Amino acid sequence: MARNARIIPFVLFLIFPGLAYSEEEPVVVTATRTAQTVDASLAAVSVIDREEIEALQPQTVTDILRTVPGLTVSNTGGLGQPSSVFLRGSESDHVLVLIDGVKVGSTTLGSTSFQYLDPDQIERIEVVRGPRSSLYGADAIGGVIQIFTRDPAKAPRASAFATAGTDDYSKFGARLSAGENATKFSLGANYEKSKGYDVCKGSATAGCFTFEDDRDGYENLSVQASLAGSVNDKADFSVSYLSSTGETEYDGSFSNETDFSISVLGAQLSVDASDRLGMKFSAGQSQDDTDTLKNGTKTDHFNTSRTSVSWLNEFSLSAANMVMLGIDFASDEVNSGTSYTQTSRDNLAGFGQFIGSVGMLDVQAALRYDDNEQFGDSVTGDASVGYDLNSSSRIMAQYGTAFKAPTFNELYYPGFGNANLDPEESATVEAGYQWRDQNNRFSANIFSSDVDNLIAYDASTNAPGNVNAATIQGLEMQLDTVMEAWRIGAALTLLSAEQEGGTHDGKELPRRPGEFLELRIDRAFAKGSAGASLFSSGSTYDDLANTTVIKSYTTIDLRGAYHLNAAWHLVGKVTNLTDEDYEYASYYRQPGRQFFVGLKWMQ
Repeated sequence: MARNARIIPFVLFLIFPGLAYSEEEPVVVTATRTAQTVDASLAAVSVIDREEIEALQPQTVTDILRTVPGLTVSNTGGLGQPSSVFLRGSESDHVLVLIDGVKVGSTTLGSTSFQYLDPDQIERIEVVRGPRSSLYGADAIGGVIQIFTRDPAKAPRASAFATAGTDDYSKFGARLSAGENATKFSLGANYEKSKGYDVCKGSATAGCFTFEDDRDGYENLSVQASLAGSVNDKADFSVSYLSSTGETEYDGSFSNETDFSISVLGAQLSVDASDRLGMKFSAGQSQDDTDTLKNGTKTDHFNTSRTSVSWLNEFSLSAANMVMLGIDFASDEVNSGTSYTQTSRDNLAGFGQFIGSVGMLDVQAALRYDDNEQFGDSVTGDASVGYDLNSSSRIMAQYGTAFKAPTFNELYYPGFGNANLDPEESATVEAGYQWRDQNNRFSANIFSSDVDNLIAYDASTNAPGNVNAATIQGLEMQLDTVMEAWRIGAALTLLSAEQEGGTHDGKELPRRPGEFLELRIDRAFAKGSAGASLFSSGSTYDDLANTTVIKSYTTIDLRGAYHLNAAWHLVGKVTNLTDEDYEYASYYRQPGRQFFVGLKWMQ
């Protein structure tokens, strides 16, 4: 299809390197399940810390994620509406999502309810692009997103805020932190509410398949608590809890309201057993509980849970070489008003990883064996090499395999499931370049992925089937730089995601624009800050047959903050400044121009 989006020319990436960049090197743990700096990692990884989250003033987690190269988002309207993440063109359920190391997401749908997560409860987000099944098992075909909740060691002793905005929007919350020296604790609670707007413009035959001329409201109470400390000089522990409870309204012929409750509980113990051996024990459970209603009458109930236990051992072979050996156990369960043939499955896995140097090359390699109760065994692996061209630049190459087990809905949903589905499998090859000096950071990655046994709806059987495959290729580029009081960021994604074989051979996978550009500019002043973001997307399709077009769009957001004094801060933003009429999904309106203002206090 023709791509004619309003994309700012690539030359912008050639202009910015004259600016100056300087900040502490962020540490990432998701790429290898052990602590590394971003520059040491051979994976394509992005880290968004609390400072950046505060600057963006996001309403949703997807507002944060769409700043990452190679990642696009889609949702069916405003606050509380279902949101999907497409990482490197993969399906939304091809992305493994962790919160504080605990696997989350609905086992029936296979996706994560990003729309219910509160950005104010998040310390940082790590996004690893590319297959990671060799370390994490199923679901990590496109990559891994790990969300870390607020760190009690970094949170203010006391803070509070209140925000108001368009569509009768209001939000307020508070946080308290306590503890000294070895043990610290933090507790925060936020309440958010909006009357919303009429999201769906469908009819009896399109969109939401009904017409409801009313506002689609949203309400959410989120709570986050964390405890971290030391048992002794060789053992550290942490416990974290996150929950969101509320309701969201939408237009639908069978249901038009969801009462939801999601929660994540996790615990970790790290032990320095010796100078060369470190061990980490972790356990956790996530729950996804929803009631669907039609005009106040309950229509169905879904409760899913994911329980996980891990034991990791890190062996230091030398100052530059390390071996990791680990065991993972996971159990998924479904309790629903809908009758499923099977309601649980277990997975036991063992894996190993080497991180070190071989001659002039940096090397990372991993191998994993999974024994799934339903699908038997699976072996996945990856290998990466890196070569330093000089003190500030590096080239990398990687090959990795991954798999995705079918969801309970795909297998067993009455009348629509297919118990004979095989897991989806992928193989990815990529190459990358990184450059950083005292003034700038730039990265570029090119990749190609083949996905086999792709699960899609088969009209001939009225059920999902392993009907075709997909070839996904792309280029990701990211630049971050600071010049005195200015901070500038840019992310460009070019993507081709095509079906292979089956009914729609050669057609594009839906909701994957071929081009996506994000630009951010922020400036600090003595008494505050101001910033702007631009998002520009090429056109795409909304169906496998490529008959329904989603048009290209460009939006601009403005934001600002003013420090009244050391404790009080006034913040505000305007989203979709030009009042762009656009969609992520056909027939579902995105918000028009919106205004927000807030007051923050911290001690």
